[in-house]
Amino acid sequence: MVSQPGTTVPTDGASSDVGPHTFSQIRSALIKVLRTSPEAREPVCDALELLETVQQQVEETRHLAPVQTDSPASSARKRTKLQEYEIQGSDDDQFLMERRPGHSQPFRCPRATYDAAAKVLAEAQGALHFDELMDRLNARLPQRQPDYRLRVALRFWMAAQAVTRHRTRYKAVSPKEFSQFSGRLWEDLRENLRAERARLHA
Repeated sequence: MVSQPGTTVPTDGASSDVGPHTFSQIRSALIKVLRTSPEAREPVCDALELLETVQQQVEETRHLAPVQTDSPASSARKRTKLQEYEIQGSDDDQFLMERRPGHSQPFRCPRATYDAAAKVLAEAQGALHFDELMDRLNARLPQRQPDYRLRVALRFWMAAQAVTRHRTRYKAVSPKEFSQFSGRLWEDLRENLRAERARLHA
């Protein structure tokens, strides 16, 4: 039973049957509660965030391996086996791609959404609830954004230890430098991937 995000998931036989399908069932049940009981929105959202933390711990227990990191971007890309990140697209139309186990299609966050979200966090006074971040993000962009785009950026930044999360609230570690730092993370990831591909084809 999990009581807080930092709870350690047991690694004995009791957890051996826990897989992506189990988490999917729990997530579906929580979403059903959210739809039928809107007043329970905040505790259900908290439960969904905790569920993601538990799933990460389970997957890390199964797949975690020591890695060498040489930049914030490579740290964000290699810190966990749960997510792998890369930059795709042309110079004028780039996306941050997040690949997750159990998902056949990657999640994509456009550069414009990424930069706008970075500015929201940089300008925030204190930690913000995810829904408030979404509202401020949508106010900056001409079209309403799917929430998964913001989640992709947040997970990428948390992997680089540039953003902290407490339950459903997020905060930039260094707000004044965050916009510049997030841009550097993007460029570092793109350059590292280019270097890796060139080395593979050498």
